[in-house]
Amino acid sequence: MDERKHQIAQRFNAAQDYDTAADIQHRCAGLLADHIRKELALSHPARILEFGCGTGFLTEQLSAAFPDSALIATDLAPGMIARAQERLTDRPVTFHVMDGEHPDVDGPFDLVASSLCFQWFEDRGAALQRLCQRLAPGGSLMLSTLLPGSLGEWRSSCEQEDAPCGVPHYTDTVALQQEWPRGGSGTWEVMTLHDPVPSARVFLNRLRQIGASLPQSGSPPAGLGALRRAMRHFDRHHQTVTYRVGLGIFRKDTP
Repeated sequence: MDERKHQIAQRFNAAQDYDTAADIQHRCAGLLADHIRKELALSHPARILEFGCGTGFLTEQLSAAFPDSALIATDLAPGMIARAQERLTDRPVTFHVMDGEHPDVDGPFDLVASSLCFQWFEDRGAALQRLCQRLAPGGSLMLSTLLPGSLGEWRSSCEQEDAPCGVPHYTDTVALQQEWPRGGSGTWEVMTLHDPVPSARVFLNRLRQIGASLPQSGSPPAGLGALRRAMRHFDRHHQTVTYRVGLGIFRKDTP
């Protein structure tokens, strides 16, 4: 594990209040689960792999929708795995600590799924190739990820006050579409969600609570004065934070 992956795992390990602050993550997991149920309405996946399971929002819905499937739920952070196990003590789910970008479980899987983990990957194209290699013929990979425009209210507040902004530069669906591997076909759908926030302080605290406060690589730390100016600007102009979410669906070819 490289240093940045280690930092990501540490932040999520420490996110003890994740479930209380992760409203968007919960909503995205529900939306993705709905799409998965519709996509697989006429089939039954014998084996499912989930990467970036977090505390088990999507895992819970997958296990309920496909109770007879063998479900392996994985995450980079052992602390997240532990909390997911607590949530799903009565479900026949196998948990495993794994970097989704470098999967170490053997396929084939009829479904590979993930909600709001993909944006943390460093080499998305190579990761998609590895993940799709583990799909059975005709299997599906379905995931959600953040797109440009997400957290735009905080980014614009920082820009207006000349304060460093640690929000990552997310990849758009045009570039993402080109990263699907050969041997199948993939599409992207875009959804926009709005998260009400009473203040910048609450918004930043929620990011910390869910372990998502690690700034993008190379972002300089914001001085206290600049941070306060950006927070005041946010409070004057915004009452919600926007999340643009990409839903990706890849279907592997059959022989």
